[in-house]
Amino acid sequence: VQVVSLAKVKETIMGLISTAKVMVLSIALIAILIAMVGVINTILMSVHERFQEIGILKTIGAMPWDIFKLIWIETLILCAVGGLLGVGLALLLSRVTGMIIRHILPYAPSGGLVAIDLPLIVLTLIAVLCIGLVSGLYPAWKAGKIRPLEAIRSEIG
Repeated sequence: VQVVSLAKVKETIMGLISTAKVMVLSIALIAILIAMVGVINTILMSVHERFQEIGILKTIGAMPWDIFKLIWIETLILCAVGGLLGVGLALLLSRVTGMIIRHILPYAPSGGLVAIDLPLIVLTLIAVLCIGLVSGLYPAWKAGKIRPLEAIRSEIG
């Protein structure tokens, strides 16, 4: 027989919770880095595919800042659509997960098992847009630096 005080049990549980928080934060940071690399790659490929078009725009008078804004707005739209789709999928899959858990566990607690509320959705969308806009800085800058004559002469194949 072993006797454990309630304080010791609480201390153990709090230690497990703090470890879980560190793991979740680590996974979230890795996911953010992967998302940033994905956005940068996508927008850079878009700039590369439209290299000649950007050169023509600059030839007819577009300033580097105009090209920068164009690419940055494209990044904003891409991230906004991705964020909204992600929130929609999260809401749908949270309900599906709740139904599966209730089917597997007959004594599951009542109410929502996964809590996704409006402040979390807004925070997520703001974070996605901020991360996307930061990720779009380099490709937009690179697009603004394209030299018109080099772009028009180049052949992309």
